[in-house]
Amino acid sequence: MSTTTKRLKQPIVFPLAIANAMCERFGFYALSFLLVLYVKSAFGLSDHEAFLLFSVFTALVFLTPAIGGWLADNVFGIRRAIVAGLSLEAFGLTLLVFPEKMLLYPALALIITGVGLFKTAPTDLMARSYDDNDPRIDGGFTLYYMAMNLGSIFAPILAGFLQRYFGWHYAFLTGAIALYIGIATFFLLHHRAAKVDAKPGYEKLPFKTWALVFVSIIGSVIACTLLVRMPTVAQIFFVITTVLVGVYFVFEIGRSPKREKLEIIACLSLIIMGMLFFTMYFQYYMSVTLFIQRSVRHEFLGVNIPTAAFLSLNSIWIVILSPILIWAYSYFGKRGKDLAITTKFPLGLLIISLCFLSFKWATLYHDIHGQISPLWMVWTIFLYSLGELLISALGVAMVTRIAPQRMYGVMMGAWYLIAAALASSLSSLVASLASIPKNIHDPLMILNIYGNTFLYIGLAGLAATAVAFAVSPYIRRIANID
Repeated sequence: MSTTTKRLKQPIVFPLAIANAMCERFGFYALSFLLVLYVKSAFGLSDHEAFLLFSVFTALVFLTPAIGGWLADNVFGIRRAIVAGLSLEAFGLTLLVFPEKMLLYPALALIITGVGLFKTAPTDLMARSYDDNDPRIDGGFTLYYMAMNLGSIFAPILAGFLQRYFGWHYAFLTGAIALYIGIATFFLLHHRAAKVDAKPGYEKLPFKTWALVFVSIIGSVIACTLLVRMPTVAQIFFVITTVLVGVYFVFEIGRSPKREKLEIIACLSLIIMGMLFFTMYFQYYMSVTLFIQRSVRHEFLGVNIPTAAFLSLNSIWIVILSPILIWAYSYFGKRGKDLAITTKFPLGLLIISLCFLSFKWATLYHDIHGQISPLWMVWTIFLYSLGELLISALGVAMVTRIAPQRMYGVMMGAWYLIAAALASSLSSLVASLASIPKNIHDPLMILNIYGNTFLYIGLAGLAATAVAFAVSPYIRRIANID
């Protein structure tokens, strides 16, 4: 393959990875965009209780890929992980079609376990398809992120309108159908991943291994069911898990050659930046969602827009901005002027901090009913999405560029565990600042609570940004990044 063609064409596994990701994200976001609204409406949870449930669910969603990535790499293969993950998520969403509280927790547990098996698999396949210092990596992963968001554009719109006119069960059924389509798509395209699977993926697994996998999945579902039912216990469990992962990386740093030591340290430093970003990012599903529901006018051009449909603005901006960033990475990269990933991360922190300051600004322009124009959401979510592309979209690209190859799966899991899961736990505490007591009904008082919370988040984000910019040259140096 010529150098020019190699720069233009993504690996053969790319269509499989993005097709499965699109279907999985549609199904997952049909739930996650609605979860806080659902448990408040169907089961009468307070803001704080809804935030806590969401944070535990999300923390476990990002915790399990650390285990799922290891199992895929070392036990049963990446392609098998994709099928198992999609199947478990589909079954979980199917259970949510039945609006019974007793089914809520096992349904969430099935989805958590399914995401754990699936989450790192498509990106692991892609990472194995690129060469060292491959110029296609940033553009490829940004394009993957854009395609994945095509699925999440339509999930909140369709699920939001279905929920409004037909009920919650139709919204969740739509998500389940998308996942079943994803399974069918995998079997149509699985041959594209024939040469990039992990070693166990090429082998016929013995009955003992299958039995171990089955028992592990059942154990995970039972454990996750208990944890989402008991969020305090879940928080303790999460702290212990984080400490154990930290001990593991200390061990890896200690036994690795000098070059790999530096690569691991650089990766972990950027992962901490990601954690700060995701603490603000998850407000979108918690405090920002209820802010939209309570303090944003829902009528636009004569159409009454469900709260969930507003949330699709994030994915719409992702799809619009991704090609622009892909072009910019390619254009400046060919001229040796592309920003290093150690600069893109602090820049992403800066932009999402400005997003929350813009939310505060928006609360100053309300009508007599304490409502703001929906057009403010277009601008603020633009900033939110641009910051997301600079950090979340490039997180796995950062791993493939910096981490030792033998640790791709584990380090990707660590990205989801530390950057996202720990941030999810912290974000529920931040979101609680915007909890509206049940005895407060004055829309102006509610708007003031949201405005002050967003101001505090934005200012704290700016402080974190200053630190991130200060340390980024040192990270770049130890990782030997061009």
